Amino acid sequence: MEESGAEAPVAVCRVGVKPRHCDAQGMVHAIRYYEFFEDGFLEWLDRFVGGYAMLRSAGADLVIRLNGCDYKGSARLDDVLAVEIAPTGMGRTSLSMSFRVRRDGDDRAIVIGHATYVAVADGSAVELPGPLRQAITGIR
Repeated sequence: MEESGAEAPVAVCRVGVKPRHCDAQGMVHAIRYYEFFEDGFLEWLDRFVGGYAMLRSAGADLVIRLNGCDYKGSARLDDVLAVEIAPTGMGRTSLSMSFRVRRDGDDRAIVIGHATYVAVADGSAVELPGPLRQAITGIR
């Protein structure tokens, strides 16, 4: 994982495409990109917020409210993918993230994704924990 030079706290997570990620044609199955997004988001939290355990110790959990993908190409078995993770906005209880997947060493996007997470405790929305808010100060 490495930090990008962008204003928002951007991280890059590398993923090697394994047989379990692929369909019978050796291409990454569409649903697998959501797994790459979630793994990257957890790594982003580790790097910039102190990890998912910190959020839980602050009394909050994150649940996905909305997510989606725009498939622009395909990845194949044995590709090494770079997943770029960045916050795109936050509200009192929510955080929106973007995900850009490309082959490592190639700048062209294969998939562009997004997710909005809501902080919850005991089944109700709660304010985003302070360390998470601090990590994305200035992003609206």
